[in-house]
Amino acid sequence: MDNNWDILLSEFRRLGGIADNICQKEGEYGRGIFSVNPILRARIFTPSKLLIKKDDIYLEDNKLRIKKDKDYNQEIRNFFNFYQDNFSWGSGGKETTELFEKGLSLFNSNLKTLIKKYTLINLEERHKGIWDNVIKNQFLNARAVNFKNSLVIAPIWDLVNHKVRSMPFIITEEGISTPNYPATNSEIRYSYNNISPIKRFFSYGFFSEESIVFSIPFSINIENIGIHISCKGMGLSNDSMKIERSGDNIILEGLPIADVNHPRLPYNYFDEIIRRIDHMNIPQDFLLKIFELNISIRNQIIYESQLINNEVSKELTKVMNYEINLISSHN
Repeated sequence: MDNNWDILLSEFRRLGGIADNICQKEGEYGRGIFSVNPILRARIFTPSKLLIKKDDIYLEDNKLRIKKDKDYNQEIRNFFNFYQDNFSWGSGGKETTELFEKGLSLFNSNLKTLIKKYTLINLEERHKGIWDNVIKNQFLNARAVNFKNSLVIAPIWDLVNHKVRSMPFIITEEGISTPNYPATNSEIRYSYNNISPIKRFFSYGFFSEESIVFSIPFSINIENIGIHISCKGMGLSNDSMKIERSGDNIILEGLPIADVNHPRLPYNYFDEIIRRIDHMNIPQDFLLKIFELNISIRNQIIYESQLINNEVSKELTKVMNYEINLISSHN
């Protein structure tokens, strides 16, 4: 493995990549990237020439390869093949992804229905088609990053693990880099993106104590003032607020209902919605009812998850309990 690692880094650098003071080894969060010398800075930079478009990748004899009709030279194809076979897809990536998806596929119909309705994840649709392609797609989806409006796979850089409270990665015109961290003897990690725990779970296949929780879809009549408020249950970024209004129907794209870093966010956000729709007479306990509804649905998902009792359902239960705790701490 060490010899292959040295070969990989040598070829990566020859093709324009930067891999300063890094090694791969097992850590607290599984296999990750660490500094070789803890008193020196570590850095990974994957140049644009080595960023492979997700849609340009296919399975050949159950190995990840670049499609033959795509415009990549042979040395980049050789590097990509070596990397995927020895450090990514072919070195535990396929097996880990398949274990997760198989666990999801064993969920009963009630649980799948709850997940589809309240987390907007359609597992039946997700698992349609040739199983090997399902696994390939989920593996690539979890590793792809947006670069110049294309989803790409960034070799070596994508070996770095996620950490909630950490710096984001750096994207420039030239490529994608790890954050500019000082020297450390800890595992090198960065924040993939800012999403909810349940979204992280279904998108990446692991439980993570993310900082924000969004409401499930709901539809509620407030009869005494004659308005109808519904929520699509989407996640939001950068405190965005998307409100549609058609007469007395108010439609919210998404609604934050817990935030570790800003505990008052759900209340302030909802107050701003009320101000924008000009309905200051909405009952003060309305948001609390939304909290209670969200907790109730998550408890239903926990109940069904515990009937399955596999490793993936156990992780889903942990996710739901974590989100419930966050919601409860703010109501």
